Amino acid sequence: MLSEPAVQWIGAGTILLVEDEDQVRLIAKALLQKFGFTIIEAVNGKEALELYQKNSSNITLVVTDMGMPIMDGCELFFKLKSLNPKLPIFISSGFGDAEVSSRIASDDIAGIVSKPYNANQLREVLSEVLRKS
Repeated sequence: MLSEPAVQWIGAGTILLVEDEDQVRLIAKALLQKFGFTIIEAVNGKEALELYQKNSSNITLVVTDMGMPIMDGCELFFKLKSLNPKLPIFISSGFGDAEVSSRIASDDIAGIVSKPYNANQLREVLSEVLRKS
């Protein structure tokens, strides 16, 4: 007898997605929406900070790239944490975990996924992040 497939995890809430590469942002947005989230998009840290300040009461989680023009993910991370120390910030980076954790204490990062990632990797890390927060 075959067992029933596991129920796929579905999230809820609003994610501020910060990614400067159009293609990556479009794919990430589609995946996050498929997982049940509402998405607010930003193409750099400066825009993300402005959007957060306008929508902070609605934002459940921030997913940010690290390497971006105008304001990078590291600077954005610290500015958002100064506004809301409890805000879960999830890092999506092509730099690798070691590079990220050399700039930001790993205990402060809600989650991290290295690019390129697939839907299952993203879902797994997001579900873990939201279970902890």
